Amino acid sequence: MRSLIRETCTGQWLELLNRESKKITVKAKENIFNAGDTALGIYEIISGKIKVTAKDSTGTESLVRLAGDNDILGHRGVGGDWIYRVTATALEDTKLLFIPRYTFELMAKNNPEFSYRLMTLFAEDLRHSEEKTMHLPVVNRVANAILMNCEAFGMNNKTGKLNYTISRQDYANRAVTTYESTIRAIADLKHSGIIDTDNKTILVKDFDRLKKIALTAEIA
Repeated sequence: MRSLIRETCTGQWLELLNRESKKITVKAKENIFNAGDTALGIYEIISGKIKVTAKDSTGTESLVRLAGDNDILGHRGVGGDWIYRVTATALEDTKLLFIPRYTFELMAKNNPEFSYRLMTLFAEDLRHSEEKTMHLPVVNRVANAILMNCEAFGMNNKTGKLNYTISRQDYANRAVTTYESTIRAIADLKHSGIIDTDNKTILVKDFDRLKKIALTAEIA
C-alpha cells in the first residue's frame, strides 16, 4: 500500500509536513496512545506493525484493526471532542510519523486530494465495522481473524506463510471467543486443508476458501 500522505501531499504541503511533523520510534508491546487520551494528532506508520483494540463496558478486549507500513493511525480520534476511542499497541519495534493536530486540520481543510482520500479511509473503516460476523460459528469468526491478519500484513504467495502471525489470544479477541475455542477452530481449519501451522506461524493453503468461510456461514 502506498502512502496516503506522500501521494496527496506534494510541494508546499510536503514542505509543511517535513517542517511540522516528527518521526518517533516505539518498542514492541508499547502503546502509541490509549483509549481516552486526548487526540493530539494522527500517525503514519513508516515501518512496523500495530494492533488497535477496544474494551467494552465489562472490560472485555476486542481486536478492532491491524495496521502496517504506510497505514494511517489515530484518525478515529479526529473531530468532535478529539479523544482516541481505541488503544494502539506496537506488535514489533515500529517507526511512525506524527502529524500534529493543527497541521492535520490545515491539510484537511485546504488540500482536497488529502481530504478525499481520508474520507475513503473512514468509509472503509465503517464498512469493516458494519460487517456482521457475530452470528457466524466460532470457526468462521476465527477464519475472519486470520483473513484480517493476512490482508493487513501480507503472506508469501508461494508458501502461503503469513508475513506476521498475531497471537492466538489476539485471534480470540477478534473472534470474540475464548483462547481454547480459538485453538480448536484453528485445528478444524487445518484439518480441512484451509490453513496449516508451523509452530505459532499460520500458512494459508486455500485463500479463496478461507475468505468464503470468513464472510459466510459455510462450514470448514
